[in-house]
Amino acid sequence: MTITDYELDDIAATYATAILEEVEKHGGDPYDLAHEYADGSSWAIYYSAAHELCQNCNTDNGEQYFEDTLKPSETLTYDSIASYIAYGELHSRILNELENT
Repeated sequence: MTITDYELDDIAATYATAILEEVEKHGGDPYDLAHEYADGSSWAIYYSAAHELCQNCNTDNGEQYFEDTLKPSETLTYDSIASYIAYGELHSRILNELENT
């Protein structure tokens, strides 16, 4: 199965719902949880999934995240760049869902 923007939006909405439920039950900061959900997502962890996301979805926000957080001393590979962009894109979409819920 190939990821699409629609499916990525659906994943972000599912994560946002889970985050809000967790905050309601146990407290916490939804923005910290958004980071944890995006950072722990297979789309950000596994290189093949990150590449698939980058190839098939709009990654404008992910690319901006990468540009904003790039450290000059950091050693980057093709795979790690894809993971950065995938994380940034998913994180952005989760935050968007949280703000619009």
